[in-house]
Amino acid sequence: MAERAGEEGDGPELSRLSGASNVLVLVSSLGDRGRNACFELLTRTQPSETNVLTVTYTDTAPEFVAHWNDYVGAAPVRGGVVAVGQGGAEAGDPSWVAKSVDNPADLTGIGIELSELLSTMSTAADDGEQLAFCFDSITSLLQYADLQRAFRFLHVVTGRVKTADGVGYYRLDPEAHDAQALATLKGLFDAVVEVDENGEWTIQR
Repeated sequence: MAERAGEEGDGPELSRLSGASNVLVLVSSLGDRGRNACFELLTRTQPSETNVLTVTYTDTAPEFVAHWNDYVGAAPVRGGVVAVGQGGAEAGDPSWVAKSVDNPADLTGIGIELSELLSTMSTAADDGEQLAFCFDSITSLLQYADLQRAFRFLHVVTGRVKTADGVGYYRLDPEAHDAQALATLKGLFDAVVEVDENGEWTIQR
């Protein structure tokens, strides 16, 4: 069942995502709408109660932290960034730990760095703290891996996020992929959020 969740910035009813461990976020790669949608989802709980982790193909770790600070304005309990193909492994902010994987096609390396940060955060989290993860993006991943390989990789990642009692959000530009690829990938997720060109949100469970 789909529900119109409202316009971006008007408080989309993200409570409908309650119980979902992994969420596919369909949003254009153009502009900042996709990044901002991830930030809104990552802050479903207050940053002071949330451990935040991201894999990004588009930002260095300092760039991601700067975007976070501009949009959110408060540090998470713990932050982690895996920058893929961006070089460097310094976040420039003591609230964040940064890792890097030079080769975007090295899914094993990405998986290792992500799993280590996920495990560290899950172990360190106190009762009441949340773990939120954003993968930015599946569209970028599919530039370096075919659909079958990407599906296997994401199957492992979504499983690890669920095991860690976290919530993962995975960006994908629906205009960049055919219907068969979208149908295949949707099978990995508990819910789908779509943000259209007008900034309106639709949630499917």
